[in-house]
Amino acid sequence: APSSKPDVTIEVMIRKTRLEVGNGRKVLVSIPKTGPKYDLRKLSEALLTIKKSHGDKEDATILVEPDIEYDDVIHVMDAVRVIEVKQPDSELTQKISLFPAISIGDAP
Repeated sequence: APSSKPDVTIEVMIRKTRLEVGNGRKVLVSIPKTGPKYDLRKLSEALLTIKKSHGDKEDATILVEPDIEYDDVIHVMDAVRVIEVKQPDSELTQKISLFPAISIGDAP
């Protein structure tokens, strides 16, 4: 039987000045670059919010603008795959899987 729930699309766009999280139709979150670095923590937190609504979703697409550093792409991939969350009242952290099935393409 076809699912009554519409399939959600997760797109992370790596731009020269910001990261964008979209659903294939519009940008949901825009995270400006802080100096020379992307704010990967904010990216993972935004994706965690989406994951809480779509727990069974495993895939995401990363769309990359031209001339983005390879290391930046790898760091964004890591931030899309997993987030480390600090346990309340503890020094321990827990790794939570976000979207481990990643596809890569060119940003529009």
